[in-house]
Amino acid sequence: MTDPKRRGVFASLSSAIKGKKERERPIVRPPYNNDANLFLKLCPECIEKPCAKVCEEDIIHIRDDGTPELSFQKRGCTFCDACLSACEANVLSDKTVNYIDAKVEIDVLKCIAWHQVMCSSCKDPCLEDAIVFLGLFRPEINMEKCTACSWCLSVCPTEAIEITSVNQR
Repeated sequence: MTDPKRRGVFASLSSAIKGKKERERPIVRPPYNNDANLFLKLCPECIEKPCAKVCEEDIIHIRDDGTPELSFQKRGCTFCDACLSACEANVLSDKTVNYIDAKVEIDVLKCIAWHQVMCSSCKDPCLEDAIVFLGLFRPEINMEKCTACSWCLSVCPTEAIEITSVNQR
């Protein structure tokens, strides 16, 4: 039988590692913005936070600092323009920025397709055809086509797809 004290130690170590990983992840902001500094300047002053309230996919969450962040655990962004229309501070004001300013990558060690298992879960929801397979088992993301909508993140059965950085476009 496992010692409950020992199990508690491992659980606390696991949560500490998980918490560290969550803190290190990049902050992914909503689309339609061409000046990331505006999020820090104007969003904390916005009381109503209409961008988060109107998001059809419920992926815009407000951080403790009062700025919006995208969370892709269950869904991706459809670029419906609702947040763009709702933003009263004009932080989201450039319709030509119809992508999310982030880099999406496939971790080949976690990806079951890279381990000869037939899986195309990531490719199916990709409206931009940014995920291409090299042969039957090697999916790769074409960042020239990728809008970082992140629908592939929420459907990957092994969580092999992740946002690795925020781009400086």
